[in-house]
Amino acid sequence: MDVFLVNFNFIWINSFLALVAVMFGWLMLQSLPKLVRIFCGFCWLLFLPNTIYILTDVSHLLEDWPKVNNLFRLILVLQYTLFSIIGIITFAISVYFFQKLLEGKSADRKEKGIKITTIAAICILNFIVGFGVILGGIRRTNSWYVFTNPSMVLEDILNLIYSQELLILSLGVGILANLIYFLMLESVVTWGKKYLKK
Repeated sequence: MDVFLVNFNFIWINSFLALVAVMFGWLMLQSLPKLVRIFCGFCWLLFLPNTIYILTDVSHLLEDWPKVNNLFRLILVLQYTLFSIIGIITFAISVYFFQKLLEGKSADRKEKGIKITTIAAICILNFIVGFGVILGGIRRTNSWYVFTNPSMVLEDILNLIYSQELLILSLGVGILANLIYFLMLESVVTWGKKYLKK
């Protein structure tokens, strides 16, 4: 039972951080003063890696597995499965807000290249997300450190940049992020048309 209580603590915290990214992404699309929207966009980018970062917490399943019996192992699998679904959904919705922002700025333009431009921007964004996931997972850099300890964040970023292994790992996470988003794109667009105002 202690295993589930510990899991609940970090699941709650990480899920909350993922929802913060969704909130700021939604605020980016609202009719707010420009400076407020810019600030929301900055915070959205800071918290966005927390969404897909949730998938890396599944590694704790291997640590918890020997600590519980067969019945609780099933509950453990369900717990981590639900946790992963939360991460994927919050990630896809958060990135979709960015896509909507790009499409909104070019809604009246009929250029053929706009779709390719949007896809390229999303791909770049997802590689930035991959960088952020490794920054948080390996360097243990939290989103709010940008405000509370910016010098440490800069040091962590430089350390990651100079590590070939970590850069390759962040590229791998970026590729995974792109695969997840574009595989879910049709479902997210359907959700957006139903629940988001144009």
